[in-house]
Amino acid sequence: MAQAQFIVNEAVKQFLAGKPVTEGFVLEVDGERYHCEQILRWLPGRRLVIKALHRGEPLLLKLFAPSKKGWRELSREQHGYKVCKAAGVAVPTEKLISDDFAGCLAVAYEFIADASPFELVSNNQAQMVPALLQLMVRCHQAGIYQHDIHTDNILMTPHGLLLIDLASVRGLAGQSLSTRKSLSNLARLVAQFVPDQQQLILKKLNLYYQARGWTYGQAERENFKTLLNKAWQKRKETYLSKCFRACTMTAYFKDKHLEYALKRSFFKQIGKQAVRDLDVLVERGKRLKDGNSATVVMTEMAGRKVVIKRYNIKSYWHFLKRCWRPSRAANAWRQGNLLHLLGIPTPEVLGFVERRLGPLRKQAYLLTAYVDHATELSSVFEYQVPRESELRQIKQIFELMRDYQLSHGDLKASNLMLTDSGQLELIDLDAMQEHRYDWCFQRAFNRDLKRFLRNWDNKPLQSRLRDYLGLRVN
Repeated sequence: MAQAQFIVNEAVKQFLAGKPVTEGFVLEVDGERYHCEQILRWLPGRRLVIKALHRGEPLLLKLFAPSKKGWRELSREQHGYKVCKAAGVAVPTEKLISDDFAGCLAVAYEFIADASPFELVSNNQAQMVPALLQLMVRCHQAGIYQHDIHTDNILMTPHGLLLIDLASVRGLAGQSLSTRKSLSNLARLVAQFVPDQQQLILKKLNLYYQARGWTYGQAERENFKTLLNKAWQKRKETYLSKCFRACTMTAYFKDKHLEYALKRSFFKQIGKQAVRDLDVLVERGKRLKDGNSATVVMTEMAGRKVVIKRYNIKSYWHFLKRCWRPSRAANAWRQGNLLHLLGIPTPEVLGFVERRLGPLRKQAYLLTAYVDHATELSSVFEYQVPRESELRQIKQIFELMRDYQLSHGDLKASNLMLTDSGQLELIDLDAMQEHRYDWCFQRAFNRDLKRFLRNWDNKPLQSRLRDYLGLRVN
C-alpha cells in the first residue's frame, strides 16, 4: 500500500507541477483504484485526460488542477453536459464527478471503445457530411455551440455522432443561436478540414441553411467564404504555434545548449538520449546524400525507419551567416506541418533539433519519416508517359500553393517523389516560404514554375505539362 500511495502522490505532484506524467500510474481515491492505461491529453499544470481502468471498466477521466482555474473548467464541463442533454445532443454518459480526487478536481465519462474522431474518407463522405451538418443544426437551434470546435471533439460511433470536450460548450438551451454566432461557429468547424474536404462540405452547405429556414444564395455563399477564410487563418496560426511549444502534440525543450521540437508520440518512443545522440545515428546511418551543406541518412529509431538531415556548418563565416537566423531544419518542420494542414502530401515531419551556444545556432537536424519504394519524378517520367492521376496531383499541388501563397524555393522534379501507391509527395522544404504580399509571392511562384518545367527542356513533355496543367509563367 505504501508503494501504491507513493505512485499516487508522485503522479499528482508531477501533474500539478506542470511536468509530464508517465503512463501506468495508479490513483487511489476512497479505497478505489484507477489504473491509468493511456494519456490522451495533457495541458501542463491545468488538465490531464486519461483512459483509466476502474473495476474492470474503462473510463475517460479528466483531472483538473484546483489552482489553475480548475474550478471554472469543472463547472463548465458540468454546464456543457447538462445543456447538451437538454438539447438532445448525444454525449457520453457521465460516471463520476468529484471536487477531491487525489488532490484534483475530476469528472469521468464512459469510454466508448468503438468510437473514433470524426474524419472524412472516400467511402463515408456521402453519409458523414450531412450527419455533421445535422449535428451543428441541432446544437445551434437549441442555442448552444462548442467554442473549441474541431474534429477530435466529435466522435463517430456505429450509433451516430457524439460531442465531447463539453467544457467548451457555451450557451443556454432554449433559444436558437443568432445567425452571426451560428455561421461563425460553423465556419470554424469547416476550417478544421483540408481544402479539398472543405469544398465537399461547402457543396452540401445548403442542407444547413434549409434546416435553419434561411436563404442560401450567392450573397450568403460569399459571406460564408469570408468567415471560413478568417477561421482558417486563426486555425493555422494556432496550430503552427503548437509546433514550437510544449503541448499534447509537441514535446518541446530549449536551453542554452539545445532546442528541439518533436511529435510527442515519437519522442515518447525514442527518449531524450536519442536526441542527444543524433550525430552517432548520422554516422552509422545509410547515406542518402553527403554534401557540404547537408548530410542525409536513413536510420532506425525505436524500430522505425527515419530520415535524418543534418545541416552542416561549412566554415566559420558560414556559421556567422546562419547562427542568428532560424535554422533550415526549424523552417522545414514548420512548413511540413503547414502542408499537413493543407493536405499536400509530404513525408511526415517528426521534429527538429538545434545545437546552440546561448542564442547562437550551430548544427541543426530535421527528422522525417522514411518513405519506402519512392522514386524521383524526374526518373519516373524518363521511362513512362505521365499518367492522368500523376498530372492531376501535380496540378493540385501547384493550385494549393498558389491559393495559399506558398513557394517551394527549389521545385526540381527530384523533389517530387512518386510512391508505389501512386501518391506524389513533396520533399526538401528547407526554403519553402509562406508569403504575405502578392507581388513577392508571384515572383517566387514563377521561379518555382520555371524550375519545375526546366526539368524537361526541349522535350515534348514540357509542352504537355504546360497545356494540361495550365501553367503560365509571367
